[in-house]
Amino acid sequence: MAAMSKLGWKVTALAFALPLGFAARKAVAAGWRAVRHEDPPEHHNDFEAGWGETLVWAAVSGVAIAAAELVAARGAAVVWRSLTGNEPPGHEHEPAEIEA
Repeated sequence: MAAMSKLGWKVTALAFALPLGFAARKAVAAGWRAVRHEDPPEHHNDFEAGWGETLVWAAVSGVAIAAAELVAARGAAVVWRSLTGNEPPGHEHEPAEIEA
C-alpha cells in the first residue's frame, strides 16, 4: 500500500511540476524579450552573449524555476490532502513537530 501511495504522490507532483515549469520558462523568456527586445541567451554555449547578460539570464531563470517548483509542490500537497486526507508520503510530521 505504501508503494502505491508513493507512486500516487509522484504522479500528483509531476502533474503540477511539468506545466508550471513549462509556464515559468515561457514567462521568463517572454519577459526577457519584452525588456531586451531580443531572444534570451538560453544555451550555455551561446558565446555571442556577454557574461553579464548570460549571468542575469541564469539568475532570473533559476529564481523562476525555483518559484515554480515551490508552487507546484505546495499545490500538489493541497490536492493530495484533499483527496486522501493525509499528508503526502515522506512529509508526515510527528505530533510534537507540528506547531500550533
